[in-house]
Formats: sequence, structure tokens, C-alpha cells
Amino acid sequence: MVNVLLVEDELQVAELTRDALAEAGFRVTLALDDQTAYRALEGEARSFAAVVTDINLGPGVTGFDVARRARQLNDGIKVVYISGQGPHSGQFRVADALMVEKPFNPRDLAEQIATFVES
Repeated sequence: MVNVLLVEDELQVAELTRDALAEAGFRVTLALDDQTAYRALEGEARSFAAVVTDINLGPGVTGFDVARRARQLNDGIKVVYISGQGPHSGQFRVADALMVEKPFNPRDLAEQIATFVES
């Protein structure tokens, strides 16, 4: 089973995404804020195949910060950014990561992540 760290501060989006990832066969650790994500990474960074993070996590921190820390601890971790404020529609790649814009279908996101993690 592939381990994924999901970092999303919107509870409803987090729960829907977590459930879709779990249904797709991922083992999901959910973090609703950056501090929870950092604690999970400090303890288990090597066990995660991917970090799926919202870019906007509230005041002062971003998903880019979380991803940077994840890559410091596990240079092989895949990064998937999700955002509702991107300039493009749909899916696109950025700096060796997958970027998916909100709104998205959680099941489609799970399929995209599965393909991306396997690449």
C-alpha cells in the first residue's frame, strides 16, 4: 500500500479527498495544518511516497513550504499541489510536481496521483 500525506486546511475538501485516496488503495495520513504535516514528516518522511498539499494553508505558510520540508527529509517524495487560485484550468506540471486546480473530482485526483507516483 502506498503512503500519502494529505495536507488540506478545508475540512470538507480534506475528507472527500482522503476518502477518495483511501478507496483508490492509498494509506492516507491527513494533516489539516502545516504543524501537523511537519510532525508527520518528522516521524515518517521516508514512508511517504507522496505529499498532496493545498498551496494556501492559511496565514504565513504555504504548501510550497511543506513540500520543501518533505523533500529535505525524503528526496524521492513526489509532490502534488492543489489550489483554487491557479492561473490555468485543469492539470499542469510545475517544478517536478503535479499541480491540480480546484474544483476537482476527488476520484479523478486519486487516479492522477496513482499515475504520478508510479512515474
